[in-house]
Amino acid sequence: MGKILDQFGNHIAELTSTEKQVLYYIDQNLDEAKKLSLTEIAKVNNVSTTTIVRMTHKLGLEGFSELRYLLKTIENQQSLLNDNPVERYQTEFLSAFETISIEELEKLSERIKNAKRVIVVGVGLSKMLAEYFSMLLMQTNKQTHYTYESHMIDLLPNMVEPKDLVFFISSSGETQTVIKAAEKLSYKVVETAAITNTSDSALGKLVKTNLSMTVERVKYAGYDITARSTLMLLIDLLFEYYLKKSIGK
Repeated sequence: MGKILDQFGNHIAELTSTEKQVLYYIDQNLDEAKKLSLTEIAKVNNVSTTTIVRMTHKLGLEGFSELRYLLKTIENQQSLLNDNPVERYQTEFLSAFETISIEELEKLSERIKNAKRVIVVGVGLSKMLAEYFSMLLMQTNKQTHYTYESHMIDLLPNMVEPKDLVFFISSSGETQTVIKAAEKLSYKVVETAAITNTSDSALGKLVKTNLSMTVERVKYAGYDITARSTLMLLIDLLFEYYLKKSIGK
C-alpha cells in the first residue's frame, strides 16, 4: 500500500470504481501527480473534473486544492521520518513553541476562572489528556468533569448550562465525534474551547477559542505518530496561567 492509500485507507470503500481509479493512479504516480492540475489529472484518467472533486470530498477534504497541498507535504513528512527521532522532536518543539498564543492562554485562563463548571471532552488517545486536565482543575476545587464515552458526548447539548466552559481535546482537530458535539454546542449559549495540534482544523473553527501548537502530522507504516506531548504542554501552561489568576498573583 502506497502513501496515499495508507492515509485514506478508511475511505476507499466509500469510493466508486472510477474514483478508486483516480486514487490508485495518484498513489502509484505520486511524483507526477503532485505536479498536475485538476484538469490534467482528469485527462490522464479519462474522467471528469467533477469526479475528482467528488472523490476528494469523500476522502474528507474540502476539494482538489487541499489534496494537492497534501501531496506536496507527504514528501516533507517522509523527510521528517528519515531524521533522528530525538532531533526531530527537538526541532518540532522549538518551532511549535513559536506558535503558542499568549493572548489565548490569558483569555482561556480567565474563562476557566469565571466558569461555574468545566467539562473536558476527549476520545481515543486524547481521553487520558482530558482526564489529566480535569484532575488538575479538581485540585483547585473547580467543579470539573471529563467525558469520553460517545453516548455521553452526544448528550452534551442537553447537559450544559450557560455558565459552563466546555473543552475539546484533539490532536488533529478532525475527530468526527468531537466535531459533531462542538457543532451542536455552537448553537447553545455556552463557552467552548479546543486544545489541538493545529491552528486550522474543523474543530478549531467551531469553538470560540482554539489553543494550539502547530505540529507537523507524521505517519509511519499506517500509524499516526504525531507528537501528543505538545497537548499536555499546552494543558500545563494553561493550568499555570489559571492558577496564578485564581490565587490573585
